[in-house]
Amino acid sequence: MEENNYKILVVDDEEMNLKLIETLLKTWGYSYETARNGLEALEKAHADPPDLILLDIMMPKMDGYETCRKLKEDSATKNIPVVMLTALADRGSRLKGLEAGAIDFISKPFDYTELMVRVKNLLRIKQFEDFLLNHNQILEAQVAERTYQLRKSFLDTIYRLTLAAEYKDDQTGAHIKRMGLYARELALRLGLSEKDAEAISYASPMH
Repeated sequence: MEENNYKILVVDDEEMNLKLIETLLKTWGYSYETARNGLEALEKAHADPPDLILLDIMMPKMDGYETCRKLKEDSATKNIPVVMLTALADRGSRLKGLEAGAIDFISKPFDYTELMVRVKNLLRIKQFEDFLLNHNQILEAQVAERTYQLRKSFLDTIYRLTLAAEYKDDQTGAHIKRMGLYARELALRLGLSEKDAEAISYASPMH
């Protein structure tokens, strides 16, 4: 048995199919949830997003195509890979599934070994994508922190220059402060953005 922390959502309206897939997932050590129609699948996927969804196409209330489209429209579930389980083997059905956002297809009746190999490979891809996403978020946070520190250092430099000017001449220090305020107001009146006006406010005392 392979131990892991992956969770899979199995969506099928046929009890026999659910039981067969549940048995396989247990054997391989995966945790899982089941849903018997598209609406239930959407609720469970949104409440506790799984790492992979095995989705039947022909279901009551909402078919697999519509369910997949709605999953991909939701920011909380759009990155979850969806594998469609289908007895439809024609090209049009598969193209429709790809357009809805499915990443792979497994034909019914499915080969158990093929099913589990594909699940394992797709979960590896999901793991790598999650790593890249987390890595990018870490980099963005580091860039934001560095930008904040640079801005803080720049403002500190202006503040110290103002203090130095005030030490030499109170009127000069007050003049420098007024220049920043006036420059900001003029920039806003001229239609510049708040961000640009703020930059001008900080830069103007350097004159």
